Amino acid sequence: MSFNLLYSSFIVSMIFVMSSGNMVFFFIAWEAMSMLSYFLVVFESEDEDNQRAGTLYIVMMHIGTAFLLIAFMIIFSYTKSFDMHASSAAIPPMAKNILFFLFIIGFGTKAGIIPFHIWLPYAHPAAPSNVSALMSGIMIKTAVYGILRFVLMFLGVQVEWWGIVILVIGIFSSVLGVAYAFAQKNIKKLLAYHSIENIGIIFIGLGIGFIAQANGNHAISSLAITASLFHTFNHALFKGGLFLGAGSIHYATGTKNLEDLGGLIKKMPITALLFLGGALSISAIVPFNGFVSEWLTYQSIFATISLGQSALNVISIITVAALALSGALAAACFVKIYGITFLGLPRTQKAIKAKEVPLPMNIGVGLLILLCLIAGVFPLAFLRIIGRTVFDMIGESIFGQLQGGLFFTYYPLTVAQNSISPVMILILIVLVIIGTLLTTRIIGGRYIERKYGTWDCGFEALNSRMQYTATGFSKPLKIVFRLLFRTSRDLKIESGSSVYHPKTIKYKVATESVFEKYLYMPAFKFTKKFSKKIKFSVQTGSIHMYLIYIFVTVLLLMLYNRFAS
Repeated sequence: MSFNLLYSSFIVSMIFVMSSGNMVFFFIAWEAMSMLSYFLVVFESEDEDNQRAGTLYIVMMHIGTAFLLIAFMIIFSYTKSFDMHASSAAIPPMAKNILFFLFIIGFGTKAGIIPFHIWLPYAHPAAPSNVSALMSGIMIKTAVYGILRFVLMFLGVQVEWWGIVILVIGIFSSVLGVAYAFAQKNIKKLLAYHSIENIGIIFIGLGIGFIAQANGNHAISSLAITASLFHTFNHALFKGGLFLGAGSIHYATGTKNLEDLGGLIKKMPITALLFLGGALSISAIVPFNGFVSEWLTYQSIFATISLGQSALNVISIITVAALALSGALAAACFVKIYGITFLGLPRTQKAIKAKEVPLPMNIGVGLLILLCLIAGVFPLAFLRIIGRTVFDMIGESIFGQLQGGLFFTYYPLTVAQNSISPVMILILIVLVIIGTLLTTRIIGGRYIERKYGTWDCGFEALNSRMQYTATGFSKPLKIVFRLLFRTSRDLKIESGSSVYHPKTIKYKVATESVFEKYLYMPAFKFTKKFSKKIKFSVQTGSIHMYLIYIFVTVLLLMLYNRFAS
């Protein structure tokens, strides 16, 4: 009963955030959303790890909220109003720059952008799976709404570097988020890092849109923001489905560790099929919706390339490379998670004893995956709705210029005086594949398969110990990104009958978070040390000192009010 009350109240609080027309009401709804989600994260409070995750989450949320409160106070000091529809003309440019950074930190903390992402990979494994689905699918997107509402619509994007800052944040979040996801063994922690990656993709679209808006190119701005909003919608669908799918796996096996799974496709065929649909969607595979929104994001980046803007062209090329890298790593990551979880042989008794989850659980996942497929097959139906929203924000919609239909939609581009036709590129790729197959057939001749009974050294059959593990699958990437993961290894060998026949071998690989070790831990230690020192001077236990503190504070506020007026 208490869980259902918290869950439904959490949904209502997010609705209030989206429907607020006043900054005070927005702030109250925003704080209520954070507090309710905290109680949901720590709902299984008997686990100490869940308590620590909840503490980290609420601390980070209140840090972000503090920046938003400062921003609202600055706005009120200039406009004398908390109305979100008020004009920002009275706010000077320097104050707008300060407000921009305050909003990026405040909303970015909720979104989980790097380096404010630290709470996200801890909160999601602690929260129940249906809560994780709602937090990742909807809650973190309220930050995207906040940036559009207060930066684009209220402040107005007037300088190009605002968009560049958002774009750089998106690049780092997308690449580092998927890199960290690839190294995880906890299925929910892996999905949490993929939320960081997809928020990065959304921020890339926003960055491109803000750059185009500052340069007066409203058509490209509309295209980029449309792509960003469509990916926001798509991520809510496939990430919600994947988190619910992870909940089904946890329900059936009692574990979130990939190393304890395997062979579940035979035990849980419906869950395996639905999880595959979510994996294809997040990997941007046709005909699912993730492909369309990422393709439109690519289109908006290509559209920014033009003659006479060498610096911006270089940034656009780097963005394309980063987006391609994150997409490739995401696909490889879900090959890992699906293969380790559902294919091969069961690794533990937990996987052997797994059974298909109840039908209502699969129906919930199935509805979301079905929407992913519908949005991928009929993208224009959804883009028409998004186009109206974008028109309300910037006064222009790109929907009427989009071409295509089923499975595929594109914006006709002209880059540096050269026409880029996605249809021609697709036809060229198909012709290359057909030509390669024909050439192989003609030159190589007919392929004849021969089967031999090879010498197997007494080997009879495969077993689970011969399969790839999640750790082994991700090891090559850990080597490439060793500066990021700071990998440590622990090898323990128990001697047996001879040096060549050890009794047991235990190999453990651990990684450390660069951001935690070099950013947050020093900040935490400094804050703790400072608090201990100031405690003895402030908390004296003397009523006389407390009265002096109150008197000085009131006096300073009166002086401020006197000179400010």
